[in-house]
This record gives sequence, structure tokens and C-alpha cells, in this order.
Amino acid sequence: MLKLHTSAALLLATVAVTACADGSHPAPTAPSLRATAVSMDPATIRLGYFSKSPVVALGQQHGFFAAENLTVVDSQTASSPVIFRKLRDKQWDVILTQIDNVFNYRYNPSNPLGGTFEPVAFMQTDWGNGASLMARPEFTTVESLRGKTVAVDSPNSGFAFVLYGIMRAHGLERGVDYNVVVTGGTPFRYADLLAGKFDATILNAGYQFQAADAGMNTLGNISDAASPFAGGSAVALKSWLDANPSVAVRFVRAYITSQQYVLDPANKDEVVAWLTADAKGNASVAEKTYQTLITPGDGLIPNAQIMKQPLYGTASLRNSFGGFDTPMDLDWLVSKKSGVYDLSAWHQATDTDSTAD
Repeated sequence: MLKLHTSAALLLATVAVTACADGSHPAPTAPSLRATAVSMDPATIRLGYFSKSPVVALGQQHGFFAAENLTVVDSQTASSPVIFRKLRDKQWDVILTQIDNVFNYRYNPSNPLGGTFEPVAFMQTDWGNGASLMARPEFTTVESLRGKTVAVDSPNSGFAFVLYGIMRAHGLERGVDYNVVVTGGTPFRYADLLAGKFDATILNAGYQFQAADAGMNTLGNISDAASPFAGGSAVALKSWLDANPSVAVRFVRAYITSQQYVLDPANKDEVVAWLTADAKGNASVAEKTYQTLITPGDGLIPNAQIMKQPLYGTASLRNSFGGFDTPMDLDWLVSKKSGVYDLSAWHQATDTDSTAD
């Protein structure tokens, strides 16, 4: 059934972001979400994620997904290999993950699943949510980590390259000056860091502040490794996007509406209350996490647009560590011809021109 869908939620203003020619973080402009004529048949989206998000939680609580006739069933993953295996095997429809992971599972047969398939990013969610290099209390500089052990989710994907980049910026090289172990997604790395199972790791989404509150030291951040940098994204199989175009459009609309709700200063108290509960009652951690979420270039991307310059920065960082099984043309890789991303649903949801992709 086709009908023109309009809801009060879609009247929230959106702030579009366009790439800056000088490579700085993008500046805001202001298109609005479009009430597009798409099928509004009921649909369920099985959503996988690493860390809990106020965008998803409050979007469900306030009915933004329900307004699009969507039921979201969300589940936490243990690691990037698990989340991509469940995507590949069609156990999950959409996953929230670092867009760098798409490079790995789309183009590197050496990835942890032992083969490539067709994951596609269809919107970007954040700049990395304050991902930081966090170290045990006895390590006060990056140099002090020489000869020590750092942990990653997966050695050839996601934030692993951010860690390697921060270490390189201080003269330490992967495979030479420190050891790398695999321990899983952000919540697991946080727990293992506090338990002393390794010396340092990358944490984000508020876990960096929880670690600091527990006495860990902050030794670097994303900008030390790459700037601009494309962080989190929503990813689906190409086959799912092809088979569910209207569902994808509605998911983008609901997600952006919820993202805008979280970013609206009028809703700060509610968002901080949610973050406080998620941080086990730690109001200081919640406030710092909130400030990261609303900071341009650090937190949420108001209109969820995938942009070429930050994507190029992410691809270049991976490439600088030999992160592709075969040489890649990075200009091609960050173009729509590569298949890494498809903004069809995003353009339809936001009423924007697709010719610049």
C-alpha cells in the first residue's frame, strides 16, 4: 500500500552537513526531511549494535520508528566478526558499525569470516563518538606503552586503525613497538582494561569517560590518527536494500528524527537522564558523554549523511597500515561506484540531490 506519510516527528528540523573544501569538519546547512510516498506496510528491522544508543532507545520510546510503521528489535554484539557474520547470514537486517568495517568485509578475503560479501553503508551516524586511547593508570604517555600490550576488537578493522594511528603519531609502530591482542567490542574492552588484562585500548560512546572515572588515562583521540574521519554508519546487505527500499527510507527518516530529538537542547535533561542510567548512575560521565554527542566533528551527525572527505580519511588511514589485501584506488573506493555506500534511501528521505554522490 502506498500513501503519503507525514508525522509530527518529521517536522523536526534537520541540519545537513556538507564537506568542507579545506578538509575541516563540515559546516551545517538546513534541508528538511521529506514526507515521501512510499509503502507503509508494517515491517520489522532486526538491528545489531556495539554500544547502547540514546538515538535508538529514545526513538523507540517516543514512537519515531512506530510512526514509520516499523518495529525495531535491537541486539548487542560481542565483536565486529560476530556482527558481520549475523549480517551476512541474514540474522540481522541492519547493523550500526564503523564504516571502515565495510571496507574489510567487502574487499578483503582475509577478513575474520574468510570471504567477502556485499555490506553497504546507507547513512552515517556519528564521527566516532569521542573514541580515545585509554591506558592503565601507570601509563601516562603514549611512549610509555612501548613494549606493552594494547587491545582491539579485530586487528584489521574499525577502531584498530585509529589505535595504530595514534601510536604511530608518537613514534610507535604496529608489530614492532607494542603487542596487539583481540578482546571484542567496546563494553568488553572497557571491562578487560579495568581488569588489567592489557595496558591500553580504544574506547568511545561514554566508555572512555567511565574508564577515566575509574582512574584510566586518556592518551589520544581520533584526530591524532586521521582528520577528517568517518565513524559510525548504518549498514545492510545490498540484497536487503534492493528488496526493501521503502523500509530503508522509513528507517532513515525515523533515525534522523530521533537523532534530532537527542540533539535538541530542549531535550537535554531527558537525554542526560538516559545516559546516567546507562552509566550506572554516574551523572558526571553522562554529562561528558552528552557533550561529546552534541559536539560537531566528535559526536552525532545531525542529518546522517555519508561524506566523501571523511570517508577518504578513513580509507587512507587503513591503507597506510596495509589494510587492503590488494592495492586499492582510494578515489574509486570512496565513490558510489565502489558499492561501499548507497545513499538512495537517504536522498529520498531528505529530499536531496543524488548527482553529487
